[in-house]
Amino acid sequence: MKVGGELFDRTRRALRAHAVAEEMNFYRPLMGHEMTVEKSRHSVSEHKEIDDLIEQLEATDPSSSGWLATAQKLQHLVTHHLDEEEHEVFQVAGKALSDNDKHQLATSYRQEMERQLDAMA
Repeated sequence: MKVGGELFDRTRRALRAHAVAEEMNFYRPLMGHEMTVEKSRHSVSEHKEIDDLIEQLEATDPSSSGWLATAQKLQHLVTHHLDEEEHEVFQVAGKALSDNDKHQLATSYRQEMERQLDAMA
């Protein structure tokens, strides 16, 4: 069953586009640095968990209590993931990457994010 609702659709597309762009343009390069490889792998695995929860939501009747419980798990995991990135991953990445690397990765990330969102529209 395809879950309707504009908010869910926008959130689903944004989370998926973010994961693809971030894995290609942030985590993949960080895996080449000893000090960031573990946190990068962990973050990529959280992207997979988020995607799995989105798939569960898509397959569940939105009027069921199961849908709400899964949506709450998704909200918790996304919040946890963002907190870890902000307070741990970005801190370590800031030490591993040069200013030029940071600028290039940010530019590449934004471009890929736009490509992903356009492809899903």
